[in-house]
Amino acid sequence: MNDGSEALGASNPKIKQLRRLSGRRSARVADGAFVIEGPVLVREALAAGVRVQRIFVDAAHDALREEFAELGSLHAVEVAEVQTGVLGSVLSAVSPQPVCAVADTTLVRHAADLWALALETGRPLMVLVDVSDPGNAGTLLRAAESSGCAGVILAGKGVDLYNPKVVRSSAGSMFRLPIAADPDTHGLLGRLRSAGIASQAAVARGGLGHLDAPLGGPTAIVLGNEAHGLDDETIAACDGAVTITMDGATESLNVAMAGTVLAFEALRRRLV
Repeated sequence: MNDGSEALGASNPKIKQLRRLSGRRSARVADGAFVIEGPVLVREALAAGVRVQRIFVDAAHDALREEFAELGSLHAVEVAEVQTGVLGSVLSAVSPQPVCAVADTTLVRHAADLWALALETGRPLMVLVDVSDPGNAGTLLRAAESSGCAGVILAGKGVDLYNPKVVRSSAGSMFRLPIAADPDTHGLLGRLRSAGIASQAAVARGGLGHLDAPLGGPTAIVLGNEAHGLDDETIAACDGAVTITMDGATESLNVAMAGTVLAFEALRRRLV
């Protein structure tokens, strides 16, 4: 067993950077890097070809040290041992993780690449307008991948894609799923229309029932902010509106649930 004598401590500059990246969006922007927490997600990031800069492993975990030393050698990534307990004090996860990594913030593509893929494959895009909760954003990325969406476009002023909770909630999907960002929501909807992709605004009431709405093929499923939904101008800028048909007294669904229902309805259309 390693005695940890050469392991990095809390005062090491690399650990200080890790703390900054985990806690501050401004640090992630300045350094062009983000944090991946946990051995499972680090393995998935490496397998997906994410540009990982450095892997940190708790010195007390011999099996993980050996595994990630091999993976680091295979992928030409530096692996650093960390004194026991340091990662738990630095990372944002509630449950301490014995492995984490720092990777480049290079996952975002051009939006035009995504709608070209949607047209080529006949699959929908998910457009998240001002979605601000990282847990919801990560869950929607996971739902988009599992339902076979062509990709996700983060529109407007929403959550930071590289927020640690987004990374955790996406469960690895953000490493594989095509993702784009566009701050100009209305301009984006117009460009989608010009490219031949109709957009359907998800609304709590007044839209066409989701079992009848035109969700098949290369359609943009447009989802709004958790608290306010889509504003009237954005709804008007879409080609149609869709409301999830429900059989109960619930007024509406959480945006992550609503997006999942609509994405899987689009999948059902492709399978029948």
